[in-house]
Formats: sequence, C-alpha cells, structure tokens
Amino acid sequence: MHEQSIGTPIHILLVEDNPGDARLVLEMLAEARTGNFALTHVDLFAEALKRLGEQHFDVVLLDLTLPDSHGLDTLTQVQTAVPHMPIVVLSGLHDEELALQAVQCRAQDYLIKGQVDTRLLVHSLRYAIERKRSEERLHHMATHDVLTNLPNRLLFMDRLSQALVQAPRHNRMVAVLFMDLDRFKRVNDTLGHAVGDLLLTAMADRLSTHVRESDTVARLGGDEFALILGDVADPTDVARVAQKINNSIFESFEIAGYDLNVITSIGVSIFPNDGETPEALLKNADLAMYRAKEQGGGYQLYSPKMNDKASHRLELENRLCHALDREELFLRYQPQIDLLTGKIIAVEALLRWQSPDLGLVSPSEFITVAEETGLIIPIGAWVLRAACEQNMAWQAAGFPPIRMAVNLSARQFRQQQLLSTINQVLSETGLDPNCLELELTESMMQGTETSDILHELENTGIHLVIDDFGMGYSSLSYLKRFPVTKLKIDQSFVQGIPDDADDMAITTAIVAMAHSLKLQVIAEGVETMRQLEFLRSLKCTEMQGYYFSMPLPPSEIEQCFAQDYTTPSVVSINGNGFSKC
Repeated sequence: MHEQSIGTPIHILLVEDNPGDARLVLEMLAEARTGNFALTHVDLFAEALKRLGEQHFDVVLLDLTLPDSHGLDTLTQVQTAVPHMPIVVLSGLHDEELALQAVQCRAQDYLIKGQVDTRLLVHSLRYAIERKRSEERLHHMATHDVLTNLPNRLLFMDRLSQALVQAPRHNRMVAVLFMDLDRFKRVNDTLGHAVGDLLLTAMADRLSTHVRESDTVARLGGDEFALILGDVADPTDVARVAQKINNSIFESFEIAGYDLNVITSIGVSIFPNDGETPEALLKNADLAMYRAKEQGGGYQLYSPKMNDKASHRLELENRLCHALDREELFLRYQPQIDLLTGKIIAVEALLRWQSPDLGLVSPSEFITVAEETGLIIPIGAWVLRAACEQNMAWQAAGFPPIRMAVNLSARQFRQQQLLSTINQVLSETGLDPNCLELELTESMMQGTETSDILHELENTGIHLVIDDFGMGYSSLSYLKRFPVTKLKIDQSFVQGIPDDADDMAITTAIVAMAHSLKLQVIAEGVETMRQLEFLRSLKCTEMQGYYFSMPLPPSEIEQCFAQDYTTPSVVSINGNGFSKC
C-alpha cells in the first residue's frame, strides 16, 4: 500500500492487485505538472470497501479483475456502497463490449493498461470528478424544488415507494401528510410574489424542524407540501405530529416586515389501511386535506367515506359543465322590504340548478364547485344578463323600476373582463345602471386594483353592497376608502336574535356603525316577528327573509309588487312560517 500527499490534493483510491501496475500509476501521478494527488492503494476489493466506508475520496481508480471480485459486479458493488462516487475503470482487457457495459453501468471512463500516459490519466480523473459533480447537480435540480430546496414531487414519490417496500419487513406503517396554506393567494395578491416566496421558504424551514431526519418533507408545487413519516408504530403518533405541525404553523411568520398568520389544512393517510400504492396514499391524503379545509383548517384523517364525497363532487363538476348550455340553470327572486314604506325596494337574484339526473342541487354545493373550477365566470355573466333582462321585462309590463341585486363572486371580481362584461350587459339590455346593485363580500376588499374597479363601477351609477357583513377578516378601513352604499348583515347573526346575546351585540354594533358612516343597512335571513321587532328597534328598517317571502319565480314576484308589507294580514305567519308572497 502506498500513500502520497502534497498540498491540498485530489484523493484517489486505487484498487489494483498488480504491484507493477500500481507503481506505474503512482509514477504517472508524480510526474503530473498540474494538480496535487493523494493516492491510496489497496489490492483487495474487501479492503477497498472498508476504506470507502472510513475515508473521503474524490475518485476511485478500479481494476475489474481482483482476487476477491471480478467483472462488472465489482463496479456495481462500489456504486452501491458509495452511490455518488466517480469511478474510472483501469483494465488490462481490451474489450470494447466490456468498456461499453462499464460506461452504461455509470463508470465515468474506461482506460486500458499500457495505453495510458500521464496526461490521459490525469485528464480522465479530473473529467470523472467534474462529470460526476455535474450529474449530481442536474439530478438535484431534477428532484428538488428550486425555491425551498425540498424534494419535489418526483423524489417524494420515489421515497414513498421505498418506504412502502421497507414497512412490511419491519411490521410498521407509513403516513402521508398532505397540506396547503389557506388563503395563500391573498398574500401574493396583496403583498406580492416576492413576499409569498419568502413565506413558502419559511414554511419549508419550519416544517423540517418538526420531523425526524429519516422522514421526508417535500414541496409538491404552489402552496402544497407533503410529508412522509416512516416507521410508524401507532396512528396516534401521526395525529400528534399533525397537531404539532398545525400548532407550529399557527404561530405568525415575520416576513419582510409583516407579521403573517397562516392557517393550514392537513390531510393524513396511513399505509396499508388507506392505500397500498404511493398514488393511492397521496390521493387519499389530498381528499382528507379538502375535508380539513371545509372545517376551517387543522388536520383530518382519511376516511373511505371521503371517496364517496369526491365521486359526488366529480359528478357535480361534469354535469355543471353542461348545465348552462342545457338551460338547467334558472333564477329565483327574493324581495327586500322597507318597513317604513311597506314596499319592495329591491329583489335579489338567486341562482338555482335543476339537474335532470341529480334533481334540485343545493347552491351551497354547486356554487362552490363553480368557483373552484372557474365555471363561475360564464355562469356569473349569464346570471347578470338574465337578471337585467328580467328587470327590463317587469318594466315593460308596466311595473315601476326596481333595483336588482346580483351577487358577484371573488373570482368574477378579479377577472380582467369584469367591467366590460357589466357595461355590455347594461348596454344590450337597456337597464339603467341605477337599477343594478352588486353584492360583494369583504374578502374582495383587498388589493391595489380594488379601489379603481369599485370607483369605475360607481361612476356608471351602479350601487355597491357588502354582503355577509361581519363574517370577513379584513380591515374596516375600506368602508371609508371605497364607494360602498350599503351593508348587509349576515343571516347567521340574525338567526341568533333574540336568544343569543353575542349575535344581538354584533348586530347592534353593525347597525350603529353603518348609521354613523351614513351607510344603508339591510338584514337578511329574517324569519320571525321577534327578529323583525329587534331590528326595527335598532332603526334597521330594510329586511329580507322567509318572514316576508321565499325566493320566487318572476310571475309570483309580480304579485308581490303591489303588496303592503306593513299590514297585519301580510306580516302574519302562515302555518309553515312564510308570508303571502
């Protein structure tokens, strides 16, 4: 065995049983004019494996014919022991097929004894090292997320496959946690993508601190992360980890001068009960994540019932795609009443879907699907046009002009064609903009472009209402910055009146604030006389709800236009809780 070290050398392990060939390699490296080399020589393969496990080497110079190993198996065993090690084969066999097989087995080069000089040897060793490094960089880029440096989906699935092979051998389970950040898009929209990227990086760091070194944290794309917890003995251990992660993420992130609070939704699936393949486990964890999101965040363990729900949702998506073309959608109209005059001051257009296969589908089901799939854009445009056309039809029938309230979804509000779509509908239907009222949610009151859009809508004469007021999380400063004319108290507060003191207090505060800001206020979901009387005591005189009328088809709404809602005969409750209309 020979060892040489000069300066800061390139460390080479020479595996060669012929002393003469080893001496020749040593002499050639000593003659090299560029570079310093430290050569360690062993003559047995077993000794080579031992050294590779104990010392650092930059490259292996390997003879394939050794006393205790022979042929390509020698090469593959070294690669198994040290997968990232560059290997140059130095063989006495002038065999082109063997040389090709060696390179195919990922040797960096194949040199033939007796045909190698100093320059070729040094060049081959340097090339092997640099090529291996380049391969490692490319492999890293292909298997890791550029932003967070976490494993990407490709590497995640590979590691999950390996974990599923190992788990049965040790009678263990494997857990997959799938998570995303709720309302992350809002961070990008309001603070910019640079802050969003910093938040994702901070999230990756925080997640990595809560798992074992043997576990995997990956970024699958966007704001989606996934974890592999291997060697799981009990499902309760997984639940504890999920809860710990959820608690950790709940703590605010200090990003670029902002304190950002993030809510995560985590779905959990466990091998083998929840799936036996990587694809099945990830899909079921994804389903569980959506269930957690529906419940407002936190974590949710997978249940087979979620597949039934997912199938139902997929069926909804497929059928909703054709509902507009097949004329399955229609509108119902619910009156809004002013108690001071006893007259209808507006009607709200409410979307309904009668599917020939699914029956009457609840709006709470299909509107969410329309939002998430983007179908809300064409559907919303149809609702706007149909409502405006109906308003004009009533006027043509001799009824006085009345305001039509139309809900505008967040996705509609953010589309570039919003203003042109509204103006086109008003122009083509002939409806006076003063007869159109757009209902927006508090979540839309953010972003740099919001003010411009709202002021453009106001300039056309359209009225703007904040729907479901009190349910959002945004700053109330928008009430003085944006041209809002009315607040609509969310029905969840109205329903608690007069038995829930908190609902009464919130409703009182909203009405008082609206009056102080010289804004109109309307309460929705009014169903009882006690609710009506409490709201009237607050001087909230505009109301909407089943106490007055359920949503009705156009012909029945016409019968209500002449009604006086202050007369006892109309406000009295008819058996089932509905008024005459």
